[in-house]
Amino acid sequence: MEESGRREFLRRAMGLLAGVATTSASSRGLVMGRAQGANERIGVGVIGCGGMGSGHIGTLLRLKERGEPVDVVAVCDVYRPRLEGAARRANAKAYTDYRRLLEDKDVDAVCIATPDHWHATIACEAAEAGKDVYCEKPMTLWKDLKEPKRVVETIARTRRVMQVGTQGMSDDVWDIARERVRAGDLGTLLQAQAADMRNGHWGVLCGCEKDIDPNARPGENLDWDLWLGPAPKRPWEPRRFFAFRIFWDYSGGIATDWFPHIMTPLLYTMDLTFPRRVTASGGLYHYRDGRECPDVFQMIVEYPNGPSLLLVACLANDAGMPMMIRGNKATLTFEGPGAVIRAQRQVVGEQPDQTLSRTRGASLENHWLDFLSCVRTRRKPRSHELLGYYVMTALHMGIRSYLEGKSLEFDSTREEVIG
Repeated sequence: MEESGRREFLRRAMGLLAGVATTSASSRGLVMGRAQGANERIGVGVIGCGGMGSGHIGTLLRLKERGEPVDVVAVCDVYRPRLEGAARRANAKAYTDYRRLLEDKDVDAVCIATPDHWHATIACEAAEAGKDVYCEKPMTLWKDLKEPKRVVETIARTRRVMQVGTQGMSDDVWDIARERVRAGDLGTLLQAQAADMRNGHWGVLCGCEKDIDPNARPGENLDWDLWLGPAPKRPWEPRRFFAFRIFWDYSGGIATDWFPHIMTPLLYTMDLTFPRRVTASGGLYHYRDGRECPDVFQMIVEYPNGPSLLLVACLANDAGMPMMIRGNKATLTFEGPGAVIRAQRQVVGEQPDQTLSRTRGASLENHWLDFLSCVRTRRKPRSHELLGYYVMTALHMGIRSYLEGKSLEFDSTREEVIG
């Protein structure tokens, strides 16, 4: 975006932090607040104990076993069998209502692993309650661009730490590649691309009957009304609960479930913020079973003065395409031990390929270690809320473009979609 627009956004978003927060995970500016000692225990409350929430609990328990001063002190879920199982596993207090968990003085930070439509509300209320926030991707539901903006403003005003759950950002290849991009090794940035292609059933995203627990009984062991929360009120339908990612009310499907993982590191590597224009297309070409979100989705995100970013996803074919950044001097491809820079010989002459090797790979554990370190030091995590805002802006525009059948443009001064 234009430098003046970037400065204005940061001034308003982070003004309450007296200018010490930064948009860059490499500079890692302070966000202020009470810093904890290196050995002071951090109590985590996990909200949402399904597949991903269970993964977070397991990760935190392993870190605790290895000596990390962290403890799962509370868990929350509207489905009692999940809640009881998680509470036993973590030896934690059990809550059916997240608001009661936020009142718990033993909870220093929350992990939000609910469906997307709850992310913004719980993140903001947690910050208001003085809790730091680890929120699964996408940072917010795709429908309303006011939600990620509200999250950014609330995190700034309350001086909390927030990490978005794009654990791939814990890979240091993005930092290494970013340095080379900033040094001009690629020249003018022209185009980037990435894809997530999968074949066949993939967890709850496909909404197959085997994903549904027949023991779920609203009013007895499941609070359906509380689960719906800010979403439209609808009668109980098992697939809406167990396969929420195929319905627009609660998710953006493969667009918001997969693209944050490949888009966030590319924006970070290329120092991109708000898009200029977004165009998307796709459809339900294979899974014609009553779902709403497409099984094929692609979007082109154009940034002021370049580059253009192509993102592709498919739920019924796993033939992928390389993740790369093209410049007029060289192409950077993420492959092998990290990445490779290959020169455009017509422009710069004969040059040997340059291999960029990572020293730290991506993992859920590394992503949590970064967050826990930032809770103690009050620095910005690797996948902070500002990056989340930039990603959600493009995804909001992309899904709207798909549904409305037109390209959408963005006014970075007003932070609003045009049209």
